[in-house]
Amino acid sequence: MKTYLSLSGFDSSQIVSLIVKYGIEGGDRIVLIRPEVEPDTRGESTIQAIRDLSRQIDSSINLEIHRVNHRDFEGMVLSLKDLLEKAEGQVIVNLSGGPREIFLAFTIACISKQEKIHKTTNFSDIDRSLNEIRLPNIVAALEEKQIRILKDISEFSPATITDIAERLSLSESTISRQVARLADIQALEVFPRGKTKELRITLAGKLLL
Repeated sequence: MKTYLSLSGFDSSQIVSLIVKYGIEGGDRIVLIRPEVEPDTRGESTIQAIRDLSRQIDSSINLEIHRVNHRDFEGMVLSLKDLLEKAEGQVIVNLSGGPREIFLAFTIACISKQEKIHKTTNFSDIDRSLNEIRLPNIVAALEEKQIRILKDISEFSPATITDIAERLSLSESTISRQVARLADIQALEVFPRGKTKELRITLAGKLLL
């Protein structure tokens, strides 16, 4: 089962692109995020277009509209976070389209609950393409040794465990343990290179520093 969560603006292309890219079948769920009060009929037209498309594919596809109060920023973030927490199956999120106020709140909610998300996408208005993106994990707390290791990798990337141990005067076993923890929180990536492993800092690691 897949659950699609998408901001919904005046263009259905991004949502159609999601369905084309990842597929959809009976029992799947599409949740379109819109403001409580529609400013005009264009938003409703987009919703109707997706409703018609989903019915043509399979009548058991569930289309839902999640309404948020665009004047209550904190309320939006918490409502969208709750929506993510309750989503079932493979959760595919689209971070594009819709009012700017909701976009910001939805992005924050997704970053706070990224463990629930299988894929995150962004639809480009420039070349009309759908791209997968990876949200950075920026909510982790770093220990002092982890900070030193990330700073070292940032300066000497790509780095190896042996190189880091020598530069920081720490044992390789200590570096290995900390590297594993940093990889778990997506602060760095590990690339096998023969018998050694190369370490590169990620966007999340740079933001955490």
